[in-house]
Amino acid sequence: MKKMIPILLICLMLAACNYPTNELSSEEIVQTNVALILTNAPETTLIPVPTREEESPPATSEPATEIVPEPTKTEAAAPTPEPQPSATNTPEPTATATTAPTATAEPADGDPVAQLGEPDFLENFSTAGNWPYEDDWFMITVSGGQLHAFSKGTPYWSSWYTTYPEVKDAYFETTITRPNCSGQDRFGLVIRWDESQEFYYMGVTCDGTWGFSFYTKNNQIINIVDYQSSDALKPANEANRIGILAKGDQFEFFINGVKVGSATDSRLPDPGTFGFISMSAGTVNFKTSVDKLEYWEQ
Repeated sequence: MKKMIPILLICLMLAACNYPTNELSSEEIVQTNVALILTNAPETTLIPVPTREEESPPATSEPATEIVPEPTKTEAAAPTPEPQPSATNTPEPTATATTAPTATAEPADGDPVAQLGEPDFLENFSTAGNWPYEDDWFMITVSGGQLHAFSKGTPYWSSWYTTYPEVKDAYFETTITRPNCSGQDRFGLVIRWDESQEFYYMGVTCDGTWGFSFYTKNNQIINIVDYQSSDALKPANEANRIGILAKGDQFEFFINGVKVGSATDSRLPDPGTFGFISMSAGTVNFKTSVDKLEYWEQ
């Protein structure tokens, strides 16, 4: 069963999706019900908004929807910002007859950031750029050297926002703080978003779990690594670094520099854009502040 919310292009691209199965489990039936409910949300023509000073947005009235136990599938759309000057591809070094190419450092179980040197891409939100955005369910502002993402409170509505360049194999990392969340409210790091409207993401919940998921073009979330607790996670109101090392169909996951898991999946083999996903389980104006977004090509 499909559900699509109008897709906005703010000079770039963005997406959402779902992976069909032969037989619906009870959990998938709940997901389908949520998709049908969200289908009835009014369509809105979305336009970018100017940069705002950091503040919580006014509470919005909850839609006339049935509140159901948390599904693992939701739908929303958010735009992809213009690539920033620092987001351009880094040229490959040219080998010479006298200098052998230097191999990229392989992250081990230790902190990848300590081993990989300067990133190929760094967004520290020193300027707003094209990040500010708002629709009926989601808002982004930039102030104080941070990006502030607000899920306005529609239960289980996921919103995402990605940026260029398209990248396949890299170590991606972001540093986040969630000052007002609870329970299953979650925020995640998106990689390999593509024009089929599918992507991977590593999510962390406010009750101290993490997982790795595939978001399909039919608006279904398939957990590749089920959500699980980790001692590496700090409380949500403290800064946490979450990272994904992606190489082909192999993935490793890091929290605050500690390797917490790995997975193999081949559904998205091509490069794609990267960014964030946010979902409120009911918290009005669930806020995530992002200090930086970076990657190191592999």
